[in-house]
Amino acid sequence: MDEEQMWKGFFFKLQELKMNPPTEHEHQLQDGDDGFFEKFGSLLRQKSQIDEGVLKSSLAPFAENGSVETEESDESPDGSSQLGQDPECISINTFATDSELASSPEFDNFLDSTPIMNVTDLYEEILFEIYNNIGCENNDQCTNSLIEFVQDAFKIPNATHLEICEAARLKEPPNVRLNVEIIKAENLMSKDSNGLSDPFVTLYLESNSSHRYNSSVKPATLNPIWEEHFSLPITENARDEVLIVEVWDFDAAETVKEKVNKILDVKGVKGLSKLMKEIAVTASSGKHDNELIGRAAITLKSIPVSGLTVWYNLEKGSKGRSRGSLLVNLALSAEKNKSVAVQEHKNLLKLLLMYELETSQVANYWWSGKFSPNAELIRSQHAAQSGLTPFDCALSQWHAYSTIHETHKLNFTLFNSILDVVVPVITYMQNDSEDVKTFWDGVRRLLPSCFAVLRKLRSKNTSDKNIIKALNVVLDILKKIKELEVPESVDIFPKSVYGWIHTIDTDESCNIDTAINDAINTGTKEWLEHIVEGSRQSKNNETDDEKLQYIIKLIQMVRSDLQRAMEYFDKIFYHKIQLNYSAILYLFYDSKLAEICKSIIIEVCNNIKRLDVPDDQFEYLPNLENVNMGTTLFEVYLILKRYVTLGESLCSESLELANFYPWFERGVTHWLDISIIKALSRIQKAIDLDQLKAVDETVKYSSSAVDTLSIFYQIKIFWQQLDWPEVEGSYIFVAKIVNDLCRCCIFYAQQMSRRVENINIGDNNKNFTLSEEWCIAINNMDYIRQTLPSFIKELSIDDIIKRLGEYRSNLEAERCASTIKTVIENALDTERNQIVELIEIVARKMAPPIKRYLAEGAEVLAKDSNSMDQLMMYLEASLTTLYDTLNEINFQRILDGIWSELSIIMYDLIQSNLDKRRPPAFFQNLNNTLQTMMDCFKMGNIESSDVKILSTIQSRLRLYSLETADLIHQYYLERLETQKSQESSPYGQLTITAQLTDSGLLLTILNARNLLPMDSNGSVDSFVKASFMPTSRFNDIITVKTNVHNKSCFPLYDQEFRINLTEQQRNDKNSLILFSVKDKDLFGMSSQYIAECYISFEDLEATPGEQIMMNLSRPEYTDSDSLRALEYRLGDKQAKDFLKKLKNRSFS
Repeated sequence: MDEEQMWKGFFFKLQELKMNPPTEHEHQLQDGDDGFFEKFGSLLRQKSQIDEGVLKSSLAPFAENGSVETEESDESPDGSSQLGQDPECISINTFATDSELASSPEFDNFLDSTPIMNVTDLYEEILFEIYNNIGCENNDQCTNSLIEFVQDAFKIPNATHLEICEAARLKEPPNVRLNVEIIKAENLMSKDSNGLSDPFVTLYLESNSSHRYNSSVKPATLNPIWEEHFSLPITENARDEVLIVEVWDFDAAETVKEKVNKILDVKGVKGLSKLMKEIAVTASSGKHDNELIGRAAITLKSIPVSGLTVWYNLEKGSKGRSRGSLLVNLALSAEKNKSVAVQEHKNLLKLLLMYELETSQVANYWWSGKFSPNAELIRSQHAAQSGLTPFDCALSQWHAYSTIHETHKLNFTLFNSILDVVVPVITYMQNDSEDVKTFWDGVRRLLPSCFAVLRKLRSKNTSDKNIIKALNVVLDILKKIKELEVPESVDIFPKSVYGWIHTIDTDESCNIDTAINDAINTGTKEWLEHIVEGSRQSKNNETDDEKLQYIIKLIQMVRSDLQRAMEYFDKIFYHKIQLNYSAILYLFYDSKLAEICKSIIIEVCNNIKRLDVPDDQFEYLPNLENVNMGTTLFEVYLILKRYVTLGESLCSESLELANFYPWFERGVTHWLDISIIKALSRIQKAIDLDQLKAVDETVKYSSSAVDTLSIFYQIKIFWQQLDWPEVEGSYIFVAKIVNDLCRCCIFYAQQMSRRVENINIGDNNKNFTLSEEWCIAINNMDYIRQTLPSFIKELSIDDIIKRLGEYRSNLEAERCASTIKTVIENALDTERNQIVELIEIVARKMAPPIKRYLAEGAEVLAKDSNSMDQLMMYLEASLTTLYDTLNEINFQRILDGIWSELSIIMYDLIQSNLDKRRPPAFFQNLNNTLQTMMDCFKMGNIESSDVKILSTIQSRLRLYSLETADLIHQYYLERLETQKSQESSPYGQLTITAQLTDSGLLLTILNARNLLPMDSNGSVDSFVKASFMPTSRFNDIITVKTNVHNKSCFPLYDQEFRINLTEQQRNDKNSLILFSVKDKDLFGMSSQYIAECYISFEDLEATPGEQIMMNLSRPEYTDSDSLRALEYRLGDKQAKDFLKKLKNRSFS
């Protein structure tokens, strides 16, 4: 095989991959690891696909010089036409075996050793037949030409020739016979009343008309078929004789009654007329003569020596009416002893063939049975004068040609055509007959060259058509031979010739089928030994890569051989002998390749050194400059995988190579170790090269995200190509790949975060400017995070888990699935935390200017300050950048982050300014600024989700912005809400009715219940005071009170008060009525406080005129926002007095 040409093909195919070269960015990225992932991913897959295409080559032979032998012309070297020969026969070098002879023996060596036959005797017999030639070819010129030819062919000296010629002339002429076969007739004339005839044939020689021969009668037909043979002796000159052939209609002897009964079979008026005539003749004379349909006269001088089969028109008299036609086969023959004639014919064929081969210098496997005209005439004349049947001639040819074939190879089509004649007759002969022995002797001589074709199918200097044609014919021959039963006395597989048959030295029997298998295997073995030696230059100082390249080259050649077998030979083998040729080849290659590949691959994998893989902290990345790994090992893996897949489709048997994958376990593990280190290094380089700009207008992530995912894509392609068949190993590998991908995602997030943190932000005194780089970085991290689960799913993990459950148990499969799920979830959580951390960094960097602008904008004295405008401009610029650059999810995240930071700023501002005793107006301004910021944060459909923090801050700011009186009123409003929530009270209840009128308030204090006893006698002297809150709103309204009810814990006051109120006072719904219940002192000097309750104008409107029962309570000095705000007003007298009074009541 021209290996250089094959590898050039691979090279040119690989060049096609460069039609779309990598970009400059891809070059820079791949320079660091020399395209490690591309080599193992897409490029390796493309190369594998190209290799598959190259292997599907045409059936071009492996020529020494890359060329195919040209076709021979249709003429032999001596210029004579080779009609009937195959111009595409195969040269001797193609199928010659080591044991075959190359020299041409002498003629005598070819003659059968019989006591009555030598060259001189045969020569005399042939001359005798020439002088007594029969057939139309006979003339003086032809006779002289034949005599000259025979003398040359037999190599007889002139003196001897003249002597033998004289002897031949003096012999008596042979007894000639005319052999006639009446085959059939068509369209005969009707002679009977039924429109048909009952034809029979009569034939005789014109010189002896009394000696007639009759055929059988074919009743009621105009197209009879006889196929009957007759042999007529010829006493006169055969050339002057005439054969007469007559066709008659037979009329049986019938009575008048019998003829009358035929009236129903009459056809037409003419038939009826014939029947009436026959009845009349029978009735009058009783005659029943046969009627002549027609005759033909044939001159014997028109019959060639090879015989004649021809249609003759039947005639009668001079009438031109058609009477039908008769098909007759005619041949002339002489009477001779059959066994002697057959022996003569065999030797004649050998001598004529040797002369043909010698004079024409025809190549081996060329001659296909067509003699020169003189030789053919001599052969046919001998067959005719010897009376040989087609079978006799065919068997003689089989014997003669197979003998010559041993030393000078003839065309296989010659033997195949002879078998078509011989086999049907041989099948029914006894095994001990001479013809059967002759046949099997020829088989024994022919078979070695047939098996040589099977062994040498991969021969050099052989065109496709020659191989296929020769194979077709050889398989036909073998098929016909193997269907015959070999006699026990015949050994067609002698040990001296068939040393390559595996059963030759054993007791096992050998037949055609086993020999075919052994021939195929032997040829395959020889071919494999050839390519094994040719593919490996030297075993000394071979590198691991060179060893693997040797395996690749070897398997590709074997694949090429199998491909040719499947495309060109399989159909032929199966159609001819029902044999799966490519399966036989594969099974032979299987064990041999397994033995060769296993040792080399295991040795290469054992030479691989372990790597120090970095931990999850990524504190360092080892240097892999000297620990690179080529793709050759995995080219071997892929080519073996495809080779085994091919074998599984061809063979049903178990294959040794099917268990090739464990040889690569260490190599796969090593590759995965390298891949994580290479991936981390390439991710770092991708981040360094990233300009943090969107790769195009349709997306919001930059080049490093794309580069990172391209690494994952190449790893996925590698895994898909690996297609590890063993389920446990597959899980181990895919689990490591998943873990490594997760680590890469985490590493990317960490390094990207560090990259943007190190971006130069300018002077520390200036505001932080939020750039697109920060947003792109966040998008990149989130894009990688979102893509990871779907990408991992494409690794077919679910299928692996399912197979693991079938192989082990569902419980173990669930544990494995849970492990992988946990790894993925942890990676996603870590990435999410990294994104949140980066968002918090952005928010913290934005916090100082926001805080400064808020503080400046809240100052009361800064009426002309533009701080608020600056704050809005700063927020608008930052939020616009975020909104335009971030995706929706990340924009929401960073809004939450900014607001969380803003809440801290607000709490800090509130607390620090409380300590500074800022007036309420400051906090009012701060609250207004906060509300403006919240409106600014509402962009698109996205709002901050931190409602709890917002409400808390705003409520505190509203409290701190109130005046002292409003704060006190706010406290009472809180007390009202507390009162409403009480189900009972230890101080009792107070019942009233109240109704707001157009002029004021109609208030009735009805009673109290379960008042707390204040006196030592267990009773109380109570009264109720009603005052309006806030006092600043009701300065002109006096406090009202009831009469004192002595010594009763259930006083019935039933006192009505009409209080005039302005419209504005009535409309303030949050105004309160404070009811204070007190105990009257004995001497009337002071009253003791019991409890109090409240009701708002809003509640009064809700229940006009209805009785309202309120739980009494005492105020408590609790942790109230209102009280806390009052406590911060240390310089406010009103606040001080209220707090003091509240404390007294609380501890009373």
